[in-house]
Amino acid sequence: MKRLLAITCLLALTAGPALALSCARPTIEGSFLEHSQAKERYILVFGYLTNRRNVVPGPEREDVVGGRSENFTATFIGHQGTRAGFDRPIKTTVAISTTCAGAWCGSVAMDGMLMTFLEVTPYGHRMTIGPCSGSEFYTPTKDEKRRMLQCLRGGVCNPDRR
Repeated sequence: MKRLLAITCLLALTAGPALALSCARPTIEGSFLEHSQAKERYILVFGYLTNRRNVVPGPEREDVVGGRSENFTATFIGHQGTRAGFDRPIKTTVAISTTCAGAWCGSVAMDGMLMTFLEVTPYGHRMTIGPCSGSEFYTPTKDEKRRMLQCLRGGVCNPDRR
């Protein structure tokens, strides 16, 4: 998954502005496996981001579609996923970075219900969102939450499921 994203980003950087960025639709299972196998440590959460502050915008560029990169902090309020479900309340500050690939930049929706992964660092929690990010699932259905928890519990977790 990371290799595919890197190739997509490289193509986007070398393509002319007339070409559109094409991102593969992420799957719940693929996202779970990517984060569970990463060298970094992640936690699964369900809730919303609010209280956006300390915004530091990236450089302004004419060729960017949909904004520009930026770093900011926000508060995540919700529940952490465990084998028992989304049952552990969490309220934490999250350092968020949106990144760009060529003319396309990632973005994050505030105050909407979200199921995602937060990276656990020595300094707190972090999210990085690129233009083809595959780990933010806004307004997840009951089935999507059930499938994510099934992966967390060690059940069937097929990354090719669509």
